[in-house]
Amino acid sequence: MSSMAWVRILIGAVWLNGAIEKFLNPEFPQQLATGLDAGGFISQAPPWFQGFMSNSVVPNAELVAQLARFGELVLGLALIFGLLTNAAALGSIVFSVAVLLSQGGVRLGTGLAEPEFLTINLLVALISAVILLSPTAKTLSLDAALARNRPRLSPILVNRRGGRRA
Repeated sequence: MSSMAWVRILIGAVWLNGAIEKFLNPEFPQQLATGLDAGGFISQAPPWFQGFMSNSVVPNAELVAQLARFGELVLGLALIFGLLTNAAALGSIVFSVAVLLSQGGVRLGTGLAEPEFLTINLLVALISAVILLSPTAKTLSLDAALARNRPRLSPILVNRRGGRRA
């Protein structure tokens, strides 16, 4: 198995861990709503993202919390099993960037101290971009098995032309 497949599985495990933490905490939706009502996330977000947070996320905070739970669960399982990996990697990028922006985005500072440049969300987004573009990240995956049985799907499932083994 390629090292990129292990990277895919590891990023999937990160998402699955986040989902499990949220599902094990029955108070999570209310905690998120309370945190958003306090305005901390909104004030940290870049000005162009604050409107989205105020108008869409805050009024629907408990729904957003449920979507986060299930989104992380789906992303984690899809990446671990390698099912629709490209779509899951793209979702991982979007989700990570949204969380990164809600936390203030990338802030340049000295070293890795506050303000932080390297955050877990930035790293997950960057690694997910590599997974999206890497054919070797799709080895030992359900996508590879589907591509073997349906070579026409190879370009979208495993980033390779039909006829090649994934």
